[in-house]
Amino acid sequence: MPNNELTHPSGPINGRTLVNLKAVLESFLGGGEVRDLDLALLMNVPLNRLSQLKRAKSSIYTVGRTSDKSVGLDAEEEEEESAELPGVRPSQAILVRLLLKRPDLVPMPLRPSSAEVFDLLQPFMGVVDQVKYIKSGGKSGFAPLFGRSYISSYKMLGEGAAGMQNAGLPVARLQMLVVGKYSQFFRDGLRKYAVQSRSAPAFVKETLQCKTGWGLLREKDSLTDWMDDALHDRFESEVYALFSQWFSNCYLGILKNEAKSRDLDPVAAIIKGKWVNSSAVSDDKLRQYDRFSRPILGSSDSLFSLFRESFGLTSAEAYWVLGLQVKAFYRFRQQPDRRVDAPTSILLRYLFQYPEDIGLFMPKPMPGAEIFDKIKDEDGNFKLGQLAPLFGASRVMSYEFSNPDSPCPFFARRLAMVFQAAFSGGEPIYRLLRECVEEEVQARGLSSDLFWRDGRWHK
Repeated sequence: MPNNELTHPSGPINGRTLVNLKAVLESFLGGGEVRDLDLALLMNVPLNRLSQLKRAKSSIYTVGRTSDKSVGLDAEEEEEESAELPGVRPSQAILVRLLLKRPDLVPMPLRPSSAEVFDLLQPFMGVVDQVKYIKSGGKSGFAPLFGRSYISSYKMLGEGAAGMQNAGLPVARLQMLVVGKYSQFFRDGLRKYAVQSRSAPAFVKETLQCKTGWGLLREKDSLTDWMDDALHDRFESEVYALFSQWFSNCYLGILKNEAKSRDLDPVAAIIKGKWVNSSAVSDDKLRQYDRFSRPILGSSDSLFSLFRESFGLTSAEAYWVLGLQVKAFYRFRQQPDRRVDAPTSILLRYLFQYPEDIGLFMPKPMPGAEIFDKIKDEDGNFKLGQLAPLFGASRVMSYEFSNPDSPCPFFARRLAMVFQAAFSGGEPIYRLLRECVEEEVQARGLSSDLFWRDGRWHK
């Protein structure tokens, strides 16, 4: 029986295949459209280069062919791009093949709707510094928690609202943060009870191993069915207490500092969503704030401008984490004495205060040396020189990739993230990855034997 061309393309992966990938991922992720920002993240290219990639041929046809359109590249692009015609690189082709077969391995969290986030948060909404802010049904107090006016709550929670993205991507990232933290407490607590109890089904431990975020929380009822009422109440109370403490102290604490940074009353800002302050901030004015409530501006020395470098992200990763389009980024940068948009500022303020939570958005790539050790345990014949070719680069790059003192190379970042997540979840990722590599090698008209010997992706 012939393979499905959608999930097993017979030709080398090219830019047009991204259309198929987009459709497959939208079906899996839920929550609306898979946007260019998402595809740029997956392909690990600057957002302004994605349209070019969508039209690109496989690199088997472009390597060695030059173009004079290499002007204006930043340092990151210069590392990966030369004057050659743009082409879909082997590492990108492998990832596309992998995700077409297994969209569940996509290194992006599942997306609940704003209504589902509201249902999750409603028990914790109600009071800020002794002042009640919940009204009829609590809806009006929802959007202000994410840096928007209370009026926006009704749009976000309307019947026609789909996933998080209807609220705007910066707001969606704050919702991901809230869902991710609840999931952490739920996962840690359930794992503790499952280990202690002999009656916990095997699938509970298996699910806890491989799922996080909304992917885990949407199954919380089935994951706790085995508990009796007393045990379930105790478990729920513990999760409630932990999340309530985080929400009240950490998250609302950040919102209060954000309000102070805008010269606003914190209670009024959180109740009504009065987050706007478009006035300029002089250097003298900036010095009047403490370090926790200092305004985040568009200037070159602000947390906004330093975010990518501080967290060791590529430009595609930084834009995605903040939910920013290129135009929005440069609009903020062109106003160095103005505050950036409230949802973006809230997220930046939170991540710089709690940097460990960057993992809720951008998983850390597994180091190459560790990947090599895992593969060797499974395949004793695997050689060090085959490591980089397995991840879409040339043989010589294996030594940099496997160097424990070197950061993850640009070409390997996304696949190494997938490898980390899949291995942690008990997935046999090496065999699947190797299968995708060999399919792309054959589609490029190359010999598999010669490829594994020489590590060459191009004739």
